[in-house]
Amino acid sequence: MIMTKALVLTLAVIVLSGCATLRGFAAGNSFDQGVSLFNQGSFEAAIPYFQSATREDPNFAEAYFYLGRSYVSLSRWRSAIQPLRTAFRLAPQEAQGEIMNLLIDATFAAALNDFHLGDRRGPLPERLPEQPKEAL
Repeated sequence: MIMTKALVLTLAVIVLSGCATLRGFAAGNSFDQGVSLFNQGSFEAAIPYFQSATREDPNFAEAYFYLGRSYVSLSRWRSAIQPLRTAFRLAPQEAQGEIMNLLIDATFAAALNDFHLGDRRGPLPERLPEQPKEAL
């Protein structure tokens, strides 16, 4: 009787650990497909794969990082902020510097776009035009 209970318990542990492994494998598979598309410059096509990887494994810091990078590459600054914040929170300390730099860039670019300061193409003029003295 004790042997039967031990055998059932052992089988339950094996089955449950196998499910966790398959879940990690699915997240890794989605992530690998996303990275392949990202490296080909297909940022828009990569986004659903990174989103899938983050749903399959909510602690997958690298998937959040690449999701944020994809949004940055498409100039979708606001969309990039949340996945980059999550990546920063989950990432090991040695990777946080790179993530923080990208997060700051995305936040700054989003703010510039809110004020339409990023709409200007080309260099800024060397001097601003002088205003008439009556306007002052």
